[in-house]
Amino acid sequence: MRILCAAWLGIILLIVSGKTSIAEDVDMLAAKLRRGKPEVRLSAIEALGRIKNAEAVGELIGVIEDQTEDWTIKVRVVKLLGEIGNPRATGVLIKILDDPAFTNNCAALKWNAAIALGNFKKYTKVVEVLIDALEDRTLYVKEAAIQSLGEIGNPSAVPHIISALNDKSFAIRISAVRALGKIGAVEAIPYLRKLLSGDGDGYIKEEAARALKSLSAKKYQ
Repeated sequence: MRILCAAWLGIILLIVSGKTSIAEDVDMLAAKLRRGKPEVRLSAIEALGRIKNAEAVGELIGVIEDQTEDWTIKVRVVKLLGEIGNPRATGVLIKILDDPAFTNNCAALKWNAAIALGNFKKYTKVVEVLIDALEDRTLYVKEAAIQSLGEIGNPSAVPHIISALNDKSFAIRISAVRALGKIGAVEAIPYLRKLLSGDGDGYIKEEAARALKSLSAKKYQ
């Protein structure tokens, strides 16, 4: 019994020691974020992205909230937050898209935030913000929003994506076709058939045919 208790105590100590070590690593990396040169800060950001715990995510969010930080570094942080998928990150990613003053309307940050939000499928607010981003003045931000709405697959986005089928931009139209296919929006079938029978771009017709095949199969399941 004593041997068994000692063994369990050893395991507990190892777990506690591991948690302490991680906390110390986060503290050390946070110090580098505040004092280091750009290359040092980027290295610290990558390390925090590998740790992925709540403390590390908090430090990464702090980088975005720092109004003095370089936008290129913020872009890397936004990508990492999307990859990590911690729900705590949704607030700051939404703010990037929703509040032009927060990032001085930086299109690169907004594009990356829109893509990152595609990893958060269970949050109604994320869908709402991405739908609002379809009105963004920057073409590739709108395109990213459509892509992420397709990844999330929320049916409430379907009417807005259908509207994008008539956009002047080829990139927006092709993204809308693909998104509708991913979502499985059977109500989009008549609109995709219209694309297929029209005189439009051949590549879009190919994508519409692919989406229709997928949607038709879903309709009769």
